[in-house]
Amino acid sequence: MNATTATGATALMLAARAGDPEGVSRLIASGANVNVKEAAYGQTPLMVAAGHDRAEVVTLLLARGADASITSAVADLRALTAPSDADRRPQPAAAAPERADIAGSTRPFRYTELIGAQGGLTALHFAARQGSARAVRALLAGGAHVNAVSPADRATPLVVAIINGHFDIAAALLERGADPNAVTEAGVSPLYATLNVQWAPIAAYPQPRAHLQQSRTYLDLLTLLLDKGADPNARVNRKVWYSSYNFDQSSVDEAGATPFWRAAYASDVEAMTLLVARGADSSIPTMKTPPRRNPEDPTQPSGDSSGLPPLPIGGPHVTPLHAAAGVGYGFGFAGNSHHVAPGGMLAAVKYLVEEAGQDVNARDADGNTAAHHAASRGDNAMLLYLVSKGATVTSVNRAGQTTVDLANGPVQRVQPFPETIALLEKLGARNNHKCVSC
Repeated sequence: MNATTATGATALMLAARAGDPEGVSRLIASGANVNVKEAAYGQTPLMVAAGHDRAEVVTLLLARGADASITSAVADLRALTAPSDADRRPQPAAAAPERADIAGSTRPFRYTELIGAQGGLTALHFAARQGSARAVRALLAGGAHVNAVSPADRATPLVVAIINGHFDIAAALLERGADPNAVTEAGVSPLYATLNVQWAPIAAYPQPRAHLQQSRTYLDLLTLLLDKGADPNARVNRKVWYSSYNFDQSSVDEAGATPFWRAAYASDVEAMTLLVARGADSSIPTMKTPPRRNPEDPTQPSGDSSGLPPLPIGGPHVTPLHAAAGVGYGFGFAGNSHHVAPGGMLAAVKYLVEEAGQDVNARDADGNTAAHHAASRGDNAMLLYLVSKGATVTSVNRAGQTTVDLANGPVQRVQPFPETIALLEKLGARNNHKCVSC
């Protein structure tokens, strides 16, 4: 009765997946183990039924002794990749301790370290992830813990539902007592997750789209979370590896970002206004993290031409104004995917300057101003607005680049913006004529 397939699946698991209550009942009556785990991922029949929204089977399994607190297997990607990592060139600093925040590290985390571990999901996690609304209700009615924490990354069913776009399920979990302030190991809060899935960056792979099929909008969910006491100033503590589901072209490290910062990065004035009304601090920036390149590599540029004092790891980096102005577009392939819509990003910048009082000449950790970021996108309307509010276009960043330099193809395969170059030169910015893509 408990014989398995090659992957360890039992007949009870197959019946649970098929949604066959009669078959499930007969198998249990004949001695099938209701809490057996299959070999590949450590899933139980209850998890299988929950993930496939077999609500009647979920109720039946719970009544027959299925344990809703059991978690699936945990895969530690750091351990799995350790042999291959050992063959790589040594890093300039010692390996970071397990589960350390990237803001406190002296070297950048490798991708597998950002992910850490995967798995450790309860049946409720599976139902929330897959959008199995009926199974969620059945599990909660059967006593499943609404705030169960994954031992892999400390994600709760609420966060799992949100990052997969299942806003209606998230609302149902909140009404059943889900903690609106439970954050993952990376510091991702339900508020941040809501904005992140709503405004997923352009990437080489499709993003979750389930949120477009919900009865509740993301603003509805943000409001409900805030009504339930969500902290609008919770900060993520490292780059969120699933922020754009592989190959995000902006290369922006959001360590230290708040929900307000994420809304600013998305040019979402409505969400920013809501968050400020509920206590969000509009001035919190991201944190400086270790550079991706080895700082001791003699082939890398050295020196600082900005005249700014040194900034330690963990210091302030990208402000919400920098984010709204287009941070990241001038330093990677996102420049090729971006087209300036008249006023498309300007409304957020105007809100941050006029309503939130952001400093138009504030520098990020790399010495860039909002004008640098606007120039990197060829956004003349934004540049003229920033200048009208007192911005200087003559600032030089730590790499010695002027605003003109960022408009002049500073990286491979990002073409210059001739009209922006001409405007900035007219305004007094220096052109160092260092186009890389020309």
